[in-house]
Amino acid sequence: MAARTGSATWTGDLQDGSGRLVVGPQRWEADYSFRSRFTDDAVGSTNPEELLAAAHAGCFSMSLTYVLTQAGSVPRSVATSARVRLRPVDGVPTIDLVELDTTVDVDGVDADALQEHAEAAEAGCAISRALTGVAEIRVTARRHP
Repeated sequence: MAARTGSATWTGDLQDGSGRLVVGPQRWEADYSFRSRFTDDAVGSTNPEELLAAAHAGCFSMSLTYVLTQAGSVPRSVATSARVRLRPVDGVPTIDLVELDTTVDVDGVDADALQEHAEAAEAGCAISRALTGVAEIRVTARRHP
């Protein structure tokens, strides 16, 4: 499998400086700042935690599709959102919670089975596995209406 790349540049001090994040070889770029990372004022910029949330949602959606397909129920769609919580732990900014919320359009899978499949998919997701230092990763799965 290919290695993937990302890069960041930061200029200035922590509080008033600014940065630029690049995903892949110039595929996507965005600004980031102290404000976009540590306050609710992220207008026009992003932060590493949002990128991690998007990566986790994408990885998990593919993992759940695989788990369901292996169980004989190919989903029509899997839509996942991820919420990454950053807060101080022992005075250090720490990701201590990731919440994955997924809605699946699939036939033949009841709510309990879907939740079991979602938990198996979370355990097998490469991003989840990379985040083993996160104190808690929660998964909520529901069927598409």
